[in-house]
Amino acid sequence: MAYQSLRLEYLQIPPVSRAYTTACVLTTAAVQLELITPFQLYFNPELIFKHFQVLQLDTYIFSWKMYFPINLVE
Repeated sequence: MAYQSLRLEYLQIPPVSRAYTTACVLTTAAVQLELITPFQLYFNPELIFKHFQVLQLDTYIFSWKMYFPINLVE
């Protein structure tokens, strides 16, 4: 019975928010179950170099700076 109320609440969420929430939950579950690594989520060399998706590379560089805030210029 609790499953039905949870399902009804889920279906009341607007479609775009529901899709985003589902993607977040599935991504988190995949990382926690070690099916993929966080590195694989934001760095895909095939997309960057074969399909010229440079935004992927920008995301990788930004996240690298976020985790390792090193200032090389003093």
